[in-house]
Amino acid sequence: MIRIRLSADDLERLRVADAPDFGHELALGGAHLADRTADRRLAAWRLDVARGWNPDHSRLFDLYTRLYIPAFFGPVAQAARSGIDPESPATTAHLRDLARSGALTPFTRALADGHAGAVRALNGILADVSAKALDPYRRRITSAVATASATASVRAAVGGTDAMLNSLHPSIRWDDGELRLNTVLEAEESLDGRPLIFQPTTLATRIMFDPLAESVTVIYPATAGPVTRDPELDSPPAALVSLLGATRAAALLAVGRGPALNTRRPAPARGGSARGASRHATVLRESGLIATVRNGQTVHHTPTRLGTELVHGAAVRSRPDTAPKTAGAPGPHPGAPASAVPQPA
Repeated sequence: MIRIRLSADDLERLRVADAPDFGHELALGGAHLADRTADRRLAAWRLDVARGWNPDHSRLFDLYTRLYIPAFFGPVAQAARSGIDPESPATTAHLRDLARSGALTPFTRALADGHAGAVRALNGILADVSAKALDPYRRRITSAVATASATASVRAAVGGTDAMLNSLHPSIRWDDGELRLNTVLEAEESLDGRPLIFQPTTLATRIMFDPLAESVTVIYPATAGPVTRDPELDSPPAALVSLLGATRAAALLAVGRGPALNTRRPAPARGGSARGASRHATVLRESGLIATVRNGQTVHHTPTRLGTELVHGAAVRSRPDTAPKTAGAPGPHPGAPASAVPQPA
């Protein structure tokens, strides 16, 4: 049990995130695959991910224990991906924790030693797992997190902060100025002026406590029903169509799914003329959704951060990471070999 005393000022700074943290989503999705526990809400997701699973990807599970899960997947989980930084504080802290707990494997020992081959292998695994386990679900994940946040806001408006806190998750309780998190850890924590953020997470099965230098985050499952694949990955979201119109939404989707496209090709305008494509590109650029670079007679378009967020239905954020204290977060299946293939729930 983690206990946190909250002052009136702490309650004023408290908030429930309304956008996903895809680094947490990827890490906790991996934890669920590693643990192999049944969870009806994630059954369809797990079955889909398990199809065609590459046994080599199971080396990812070497990064998990019952008490620690990796907190440095953010750069790979973003829509505009980059590789992990093997020298970042989050990465080195996590590998140090694995070493202290005696859980290093040959793969994680090579990562801890900074072997370039191991880092490349992990980046490849994370990119492939993210493409299969995260990308097809980004819209649904975003919707579930937004729904959880809106529900919390309504409960706070109707019943106050007390009612909201006691409705987030059965493992989160609030009573007489004390927040209690039902975890495998026993600790008393203090915010020390840091804001407290509750982060709904669709691929979480348990709660996590993540203390950072700038904030403290409580990660809890967003329970908005089963996590299913978006059936219209190649179509603009309905909300984006309503906002931009069908043609410009399709143009932004084409640019966002890029590589960079150019106005000499009619694809961004859904078969329209080059002049029409240029006109739509101008509107998107002036709205801050794309950036353009001229190369001779060709103008190349790439999405801005805002454009990428609209295409993927998610906020692409960067945040400092440190190794979190887990709240009973799933770890590797006891005795599972590194080559184990995740089984459907």
